[in-house]
Amino acid sequence: MIAWVLWFFLALHLFLLDGFLVGVSDWFPDLSLAVALFCVLYARPSALPGILICAALSRSVLLEGGAASHLLILGLPVAVLLPLRVVFSKRSLLWQCLASGFLAFMLPRLAGLLFRLTGEGVAGMEVTSLDIFVAMCVVPVVTWLLRSLPPLSMLQESRQ
Repeated sequence: MIAWVLWFFLALHLFLLDGFLVGVSDWFPDLSLAVALFCVLYARPSALPGILICAALSRSVLLEGGAASHLLILGLPVAVLLPLRVVFSKRSLLWQCLASGFLAFMLPRLAGLLFRLTGEGVAGMEVTSLDIFVAMCVVPVVTWLLRSLPPLSMLQESRQ
């Protein structure tokens, strides 16, 4: 229960940190990619809805668009990659990089699609191959850092 309370209140601060880091350097990818990669690789299946809802609420406070659109932007790529969790090893660096690249490619495209369909949020940003490469290199490291710290360390699957 403490993990949920911590995640509910710290998720907003995580996305505030994301805004600060993007302001400092254009090279730093969106932290929602790291949250989505955590959901794909490490989160308990029962914890996925709560993690994604808190992240979507936090994103909707700081970015344009409602919580429902942010939930779709985060949740659809996670739902696509989640069945592949049993096929690939979590510890495989290649799988982590490929999943990060897929998320970096899909999140802005989904934001653009939802903007065209509903008129809510922002139009999708253009993603270059350099942005995807940087995300493939940086997001697995940031995900490792996030999953080693509370509250996400308490919401990951137990190691067997």
